[in-house]
Amino acid sequence: MRDNPNYEVIKEPRGFIKCLEIFLAIFAFSCVTGFRGQFSFHQHVNGTSHRVDGHFKYPFSGSISLNMANDTMKNIIDVPLEIDERSSTEFFVVIGVFCFLYSLGVLVYYTWFEEDNKQPSSATFSPPVIDFVAGGFWAFFWFVSACAQAAAVRSIKSSTDVNELIKSLALCKITYTCSIDKAAKYATLTISILLGFLNVFVWAGNMWFLWKETPWHRDATSKPAVTQQKPQHQPTPPATAI
Repeated sequence: MRDNPNYEVIKEPRGFIKCLEIFLAIFAFSCVTGFRGQFSFHQHVNGTSHRVDGHFKYPFSGSISLNMANDTMKNIIDVPLEIDERSSTEFFVVIGVFCFLYSLGVLVYYTWFEEDNKQPSSATFSPPVIDFVAGGFWAFFWFVSACAQAAAVRSIKSSTDVNELIKSLALCKITYTCSIDKAAKYATLTISILLGFLNVFVWAGNMWFLWKETPWHRDATSKPAVTQQKPQHQPTPPATAI
């Protein structure tokens, strides 16, 4: 452990990008876990109108809570979801949390535990090599989780569309009619998808800077150039007199 923390590493590409990875991971999984969807519609019966509020949230499984209230009673009804996107959204959140913890741990290592040595390490399992391989691993899983999240958000939008819900709800059939008051907004979930693919770009880009600190890059750049030597000019022997 170093006596004094090396905060100068944050000014280097590897340290700065690690800080960027930490914040992007936090924002990515926070957009999913902190999402609260809400929509509302009015139920009309016998000349009276009742407001019905619908709520759904992470992990997007189970049911939608419908809060139906009027002047005389308050009733909460749970409507089962047509789909269950818990696995996809939780997978995205887990990748975000693990990447956050990994980036934070590596940044702490760079700041407090890395030796004060500017020369690249020649060890096969040196920290730059491990970080380089881990960067490719996390870039791949960010891509997979972002694709899964995009598919999950599309299904969530379809299953919680208030226009489709009022067509299937018993509250809006027979002698009842319903009119839409407010549809749910999915901007936060859309942002999480964009952040997922942005993380792919950041992690893949960080691999370029880490590659320069690996022994593979040093070996490739330290090989001497092979030059062909031109044959020396041989003097022409003098002609013999006949």
